[in-house]
Amino acid sequence: MKMLTIIALVLSMLAGAEANAEIFILTQNAITDTNPGLSNPYTSGQVVAQNIIASGIGRGTGITSNAGTDRYSAKGWTLGAIPDVNDYFTFTLRPNPGYELNFTSFVYTGQISASGPGSFAFRSSVDSFTTDIGSPAATGSIINLSAAEYQHLTDPVEFRLYGYSATGNTGTFSVNDYTFNGNAAPTPEPQTWVLLGIGASLMLLNLLRKRWRIQL
Repeated sequence: MKMLTIIALVLSMLAGAEANAEIFILTQNAITDTNPGLSNPYTSGQVVAQNIIASGIGRGTGITSNAGTDRYSAKGWTLGAIPDVNDYFTFTLRPNPGYELNFTSFVYTGQISASGPGSFAFRSSVDSFTTDIGSPAATGSIINLSAAEYQHLTDPVEFRLYGYSATGNTGTFSVNDYTFNGNAAPTPEPQTWVLLGIGASLMLLNLLRKRWRIQL
């Protein structure tokens, strides 16, 4: 019975730790610089939480840098009615060994020129950039990343912000600042999973024994 009590306590502690995990800034950049769009990626001034690595903000090969102070600006966005696979801003986050990423949101502000893109899409490498996430807009948005597919990630994950339906080849779109929120939590040690497996088996056996005694 002591073993069952200990295992039940471990299960409760693990469940409670996950349920009460605090939300932090994973990475953030206010982008206060002269012509930051000339860098690919741009990392100056970024804030990065412990136990993760962040790429900064970069751009795809289909767009080119654009001068602009205090904003990461690019031009050459597609005039097409659907996203071009090469026209995007990109962000990659990777947890350190022994940690996992749990996202809650992506928040940004932005701006466009008169002939800049009129439509936007936010996607991730989790599903090879096929599914739109949230409702990004030219002036910014709060993108909800609390879905299960953005939790417990131990491999690098890339997010892309696409712009399309521009009305001119020189139209620009800029990200003025951005923040990824969530937490980087330690991944359970292998022995923890073994303990959980043993605990579940013992608790099941204990329940079966009680039923057998009642039947007898």
